Amino acid sequence: MKHILSTVNLRPHMIEKMEEKHPELEYRFRKTAEMTDEDREWCEIFITYGSNFNEDDVKAFKNLEWMMVMSAGLDDLPLERLDHVHITNAKGIHKIQMTEYTVGLLLSFYKDFNQLKADQNNAHWRKNARTEEIYGKTVHLLGTGSIGAHLAKVLRVFGTEVVGYNTTGHAVEGFDRTHSIGELEQHINEADIIINILPSTVETRGMLETDLFEKMKESAVFVNIGRGDIMTDETISQVLEQGMIRHMILDVFNQEPLPGNHVFYTYDNLTITPHASSKTEGYLERGFEIFAYNLGHMDDPESMKNIIDNGRGY
Repeated sequence: MKHILSTVNLRPHMIEKMEEKHPELEYRFRKTAEMTDEDREWCEIFITYGSNFNEDDVKAFKNLEWMMVMSAGLDDLPLERLDHVHITNAKGIHKIQMTEYTVGLLLSFYKDFNQLKADQNNAHWRKNARTEEIYGKTVHLLGTGSIGAHLAKVLRVFGTEVVGYNTTGHAVEGFDRTHSIGELEQHINEADIIINILPSTVETRGMLETDLFEKMKESAVFVNIGRGDIMTDETISQVLEQGMIRHMILDVFNQEPLPGNHVFYTYDNLTITPHASSKTEGYLERGFEIFAYNLGHMDDPESMKNIIDNGRGY
């Protein structure tokens, strides 16, 4: 008998599928605030989004063998103290919705959809209304994993040149060319659009500083759908206040939710969205597919999908 504790509210058909294929398992759902010490000690397999497990929980989950994180980010987990736990995540389930979201944000900006809607609301026919094309623009993607590769393929359909950055600069299908992340400063002045998709790691936190934005084109648009801690709030404010680039589109922040009195809301050259790029109905379905596959490979954990290297953080 294996005990599964979940703070992710799986749909009834998912639970039925799991219990049908694995009748030897016992499943419990608990809201994070309702978890008891007995639940934690009982648990051997934990399904979580990753933000409700801290250092104090390491001892409380004394029988934990495997943790399935239903997200890609592992920022909040004390990985250095979980070397005895097999961890897998939901990497790869975000590429469709995050690609659609990013393309939508870019089209909204360059096509000036917000202003056109405002004109409609004001019953105003703007005779000189013009919009811009993304055709022919050069897009630089920081991160060439599943999300980046899918986004690159879609952006190329619009006639853009797509350049990717990864650890070594190795080639990735869907990109016109790639560079190592260490070459970012050398090439960032070529970009019309820069999109960050990098995870939060020791190497990436605070990586983007004002001197890098100073090297970008003044007409550049920067989009962040990766992690907010890729740069500090001070860097964002300096870039926007000094007009180093044309516009920022941010879906992730160092502080979430962003309080209503935050200075970011005062900038006209910033578009804010509430960390929503991956949130669609398909998210949980895709995450459960990975969990169900891994559940069928419990006897051989190394054959599971999306195994996390605790030392590297991904």
